[in-house]
Amino acid sequence: MLSILIPVYAEPVTQLVSELVRQGRALEIPFEIIVLDDGSTEAVKIENQPIGEIEEVTYENLPQNLGRSAIRNALGARAKFPYLLFLDCDSHPEREDFLENYVEQLASNTVLVGGTAYAMVAPKGKELHWLIGSQREVVAADQRARDPHHGFSSFNFVVPNEVFKKIKFDDGISGYGHEDTLYGWSLKKEGVEVRHLENRLLHLGLDDPTIFLEKRKTAIRNLVILQKNYAMMDTRLLRTHKRLSRIGLDRILLGLFNFFEKQILRNLHSAKPRLMLFFWWSLAWLSRTKSQH
Repeated sequence: MLSILIPVYAEPVTQLVSELVRQGRALEIPFEIIVLDDGSTEAVKIENQPIGEIEEVTYENLPQNLGRSAIRNALGARAKFPYLLFLDCDSHPEREDFLENYVEQLASNTVLVGGTAYAMVAPKGKELHWLIGSQREVVAADQRARDPHHGFSSFNFVVPNEVFKKIKFDDGISGYGHEDTLYGWSLKKEGVEVRHLENRLLHLGLDDPTIFLEKRKTAIRNLVILQKNYAMMDTRLLRTHKRLSRIGLDRILLGLFNFFEKQILRNLHSAKPRLMLFFWWSLAWLSRTKSQH
């Protein structure tokens, strides 16, 4: 019935896999868990190795890093059941009926998106990632359903195997960011329903500000490239930049950002980062990136 697919990079997944196995066995349904390690350190591989001894689990270390899109396609190609549940490795179910909630809603030509949750308190040193995630990614299902394909997240979703055979992730996208945004629009183009549920995964693997901002730069670069290749690409950041450009404010904001950049970065690296300054930083990097392409 259900293939649970987990791409792994630099994260221990023994607790996640153990919980999923417990829930799957309790449901008494046919299921499998496939875990592919995409180039973690030897220490992480050794820590994860025991999951390969579990009857329902297939664990494999890949010889080279494939990247976020290609590894999901590789996982999908190995799956044997009619429905594929993709989960990020730095996660854990909020509820003990996480799998049951998905199983009850399975339907042909329908993608299910469960949503994302964050801890109530920011981990020390990870305040910026926690702030952006908890403010931007934690969205109620009824709100997500208003524009169901927009802002699609690959963090926690189910797709019918037959749909995934036709609509895969674009493995030409390198680095971090927006491969799932494009996937959502591809589903819309092909007329595949996206249904949003309150079935969240807790996001555990938060980055420190330096790593988080570097990943965001890569995501912005990908967004600019995708916008050139796909006219339907649309995000809040792109819309805001477009409005500002129409009235000439983008250059003014970039100029002000260049003047205050050190102070802005100091805040974003602090224990009390401000959401508005992060959005300003993102707009500035979008302007810089567009000027280079």
